[in-house]
Amino acid sequence: MTSTEIGNLFSVKGRTALVTGGTSGIGLMSAKGLVTNGARVYVCGLESDPIADVEKELNELGKSSGGSAYGFPCDLTSKEGIEAVSTQLRSHESHLDILISNAGIRRDPPIPCNPLTASLTELQTSLWSSKHEDWTRSFQINTMAHYYLSVALLDLLVAAGDIDMPDGSKGRDHGRGVVVVTSSIASLHNATNVDMMSYASTKAATDHLVSLLAAKFARWYVRVVGINPGFVPSNMNPMGTGKGADIFGDLVQKVPAKRAGETDDLAGIILFLVSKAGAYVDGRCIAIDGGRTLFANGQV
Repeated sequence: MTSTEIGNLFSVKGRTALVTGGTSGIGLMSAKGLVTNGARVYVCGLESDPIADVEKELNELGKSSGGSAYGFPCDLTSKEGIEAVSTQLRSHESHLDILISNAGIRRDPPIPCNPLTASLTELQTSLWSSKHEDWTRSFQINTMAHYYLSVALLDLLVAAGDIDMPDGSKGRDHGRGVVVVTSSIASLHNATNVDMMSYASTKAATDHLVSLLAAKFARWYVRVVGINPGFVPSNMNPMGTGKGADIFGDLVQKVPAKRAGETDDLAGIILFLVSKAGAYVDGRCIAIDGGRTLFANGQV
């Protein structure tokens, strides 16, 4: 098989991955893409998440390719919780090829409004209703957790990059030893009729964190990259109902692609970034939004 054949270029077979927030949404989509292509995937989520069910589903998907999954609960709100994730992983593995640092939360103002049509009083009241602790927790999960988790697992990522490959190259030349951080296109636009101030601020910080971490890890070429998904259905972002937590209404239909993101869309970009195909991509974020950001600013 030549180096540019798909089976070699995008291969993740036999690689070890950790996916945080892997029981639903983008995390689960990423885990499915990895396990169905032969990776050994560790999935962590909240204790209340259906971890056992997801583990079973992923192991079923991985049967034909040799992929496997192991699920466990995690708490990413503290250094102690993140250290526990590191300890759990180290009890099984001596290196980590892929870290999908995906877990995230969204906390909307308790008093909502449409920023494009609200009166001054309505807008000020809505913005002021945001809870201070919601901002703090959002930064803990959406930004700080990516930092501490990447640092906690750095030596395992370096070990993956140092693996001697059959062709005489190193693992890093084949994409091993990579962190993929989930950001959002909310960091790339600033004026829509959806109010996600704390969420968007954490994601903008996350985008910069990607390049900061990549620069710090550069001597070992542990790559750090980000993805900025657009509308992708998840427990955090339900779509299609127009009710309750589904704050997006008909915005999905204003995306040039005329649809939300799907498993193949997310799995495809993940497989590119973590394989030999993406081994020369470092310190940058990639938008996967169906063209949403082309028209997002000022959209009504």
